[in-house]
Amino acid sequence: MRYDDRLATVLGQPAADARGRAVQWRQLVELIARGGEVSPDLSDKALARIAQLMRDLPDDLLAATARSIAGRAVPAELVGLFAARGASASAALLAAADLTPAGWSAVRSVAADDVKPLLSALGPFADVTVASVPREAEQTAAVAEVAASTPEAALPAGLFRWETGPTGEIDWVEGAPRAALVGRSLAENFADSFAARLPFADEALVLADEGVLAGEWRWSGAPAFFSDTGRFAGYRGVARREGAATPTADAMAAVKPAEDDGLRELMHELRTPLNAIIGFGEIIEGQYLGPAHRAYRERATEIVHQARSLSDAVDNLDLAARLRSGRLQGEASTGTDGIRSIIDDLTLQAAARDLRIAVQDRAGTGNVALPRELAERLVAQFVSAMTEAAVAGEQLGIILDRLDSNLAIGVDRATALRGLSEQQLLADRGRAGMRFALRLVQGLAAMTGGRLDIGTDRLVLLLPLAK
Repeated sequence: MRYDDRLATVLGQPAADARGRAVQWRQLVELIARGGEVSPDLSDKALARIAQLMRDLPDDLLAATARSIAGRAVPAELVGLFAARGASASAALLAAADLTPAGWSAVRSVAADDVKPLLSALGPFADVTVASVPREAEQTAAVAEVAASTPEAALPAGLFRWETGPTGEIDWVEGAPRAALVGRSLAENFADSFAARLPFADEALVLADEGVLAGEWRWSGAPAFFSDTGRFAGYRGVARREGAATPTADAMAAVKPAEDDGLRELMHELRTPLNAIIGFGEIIEGQYLGPAHRAYRERATEIVHQARSLSDAVDNLDLAARLRSGRLQGEASTGTDGIRSIIDDLTLQAAARDLRIAVQDRAGTGNVALPRELAERLVAQFVSAMTEAAVAGEQLGIILDRLDSNLAIGVDRATALRGLSEQQLLADRGRAGMRFALRLVQGLAAMTGGRLDIGTDRLVLLLPLAK
């Protein structure tokens, strides 16, 4: 059955009761989000029907559906319908949307008031109007004006830095005539690397037959990704004339660590299916499309829990990538009171599972010499991993103390973890979530001057204190 036939079939289905209308709405949203060749009239009818049906649907169902379709090439018209409903219903879809400036403008024109600040925070392409998108001639004039007003930086002879946008066209140059390079596409010259988003080094390219750029140049570059969305932003690198000395470390500073940027792209690609899984699971769990058998709801709850755990792991990997690339920003340190607050919250969560947690606090006051986001996530991941290994009725001890110049957070081993060696603890296939969390905590702590000590009776996380 063709795409437009499926759309017509769904539009022709009866939807007399609330459940039927919710099912029809969800099917239409899925089809429009999936895309395909369809007549404009049929597409307009489907969007009008979606808008009509969603008026009576709860925000929870809209939010779950938004998460399930986030990351696809959703048309601006559908994104706009969600944005008009409000931030709670559309945030996941907006965060993953990839629209043209005109598309973002259309979404902004219909967005609810609480959505507009979110649009402004999503990046430069979300906060535009059609009138603000310059014409090609104006862009050319702007480039010429910048080139005339910006002095050339002093770089070694035969060497210049460059950057491209996502399409591969050079949009910034330092150390070479801008007029001759800005606007030139590298996507075809380095097609394989661009297609796979891979770094390249010392690739030969002749820029011109005469003039200051004449002859063969050796190009080295690495892919870059937007820090907020993980989407491909283009390439950054250096070019040196054939025969010139290899660039120094300072000259290569413009080339960001490719492995970290690649990791950030992978994180973005992982979040899309995870959001979809969570969205579908919540729909079954909440019975938004009608009654579901208890066994299905319980299975959906388990799937949502596991997907959220994986989502947390993705966030941890993203944090590691930002830490390695020097992009981790925020408060430079966090107080021990902030650490205590996290442990108190986790203790309450453990109590809800019938675990008894005894906390001994001898740490006093001070500041952990780590960015707040990193310190809080390390502590939360570590304590959560240890308490989740326990079963109802167990009692665990948590100790906060000082050891040398570190804040020490010790957590007793649960019964299931007693007797396991360090190798067994970090390679236990039966507890993949805990194993992954502990190994990540161990790695992040080591990267920041701390460590994870694995003892016979307890594990201790050591975080450096500010002097």
